[in-house]
Amino acid sequence: MNDLLDDVLAAHGGAERWRSASAITARGRLGGLLPKRFPGNKLARFAVQVQVAEQRTVLHDFPQAGRRAVLDRGDVRIETDDGERLDARTDPRSAFRGLRGVRRNVHWDPLDTAYFAGYAFWNYLTAPLLLARDDVAVVEAEPRRESGQRWRRLQATFPAGIETHCRHQAFHVDADGLIRRHDFVAEPVGRWASAALFCDRHRQFDGLLFPTRRRVLPRGPGGRALPRPTLLALDFDEIEVERRATASPTR
Repeated sequence: MNDLLDDVLAAHGGAERWRSASAITARGRLGGLLPKRFPGNKLARFAVQVQVAEQRTVLHDFPQAGRRAVLDRGDVRIETDDGERLDARTDPRSAFRGLRGVRRNVHWDPLDTAYFAGYAFWNYLTAPLLLARDDVAVVEAEPRRESGQRWRRLQATFPAGIETHCRHQAFHVDADGLIRRHDFVAEPVGRWASAALFCDRHRQFDGLLFPTRRRVLPRGPGGRALPRPTLLALDFDEIEVERRATASPTR
């Protein structure tokens, strides 16, 4: 790891405490322009659980009460709360490309949403530990100014084995070591979908620091974030961290 990533992990609770986490459960509210494409309850109020060590996400009561959507290492399925499989899709990212993807400019089906929201929640809730994985290449890039502040930047390159927005992403870090902005291209939406995710209202849950308010805005020329529209408005009301039984993180 590089020095800046070390600082980021320390500011968000420390590498040892993050590595002791086995699962993270979050509850909150979702809004903005993009969720209008989602079916069912549109995850307007969500309950989601992610496994930290492997890419597995469960979206409870989606697309409706008594159902759940599961992202399991790249494949997706919809099942009952008892585990009865109702629908499934392998290689769901390919469904967003070519002629098959035309419909998704207007409306997504439950499996589309299970894929996109599943990997996005996993990425958001496991960062910054996500950046410390052996298969993620991270380097410090040139800093930039944002709202009168000098923010350092981490450039991350993700492997094909991780479902994420795009392979190359940037994380902007403030003077306290907190990730305040995350730049990416939301490729399932479109290769034109350059976005800047702003993070604030950080709160501590079981020793880990999470931004509880996230807003995704379009990114214009020169990487400048545009003031509107709000593509995604994500608010976390409650976060619970489960830990491995053998873990004994330092305080």
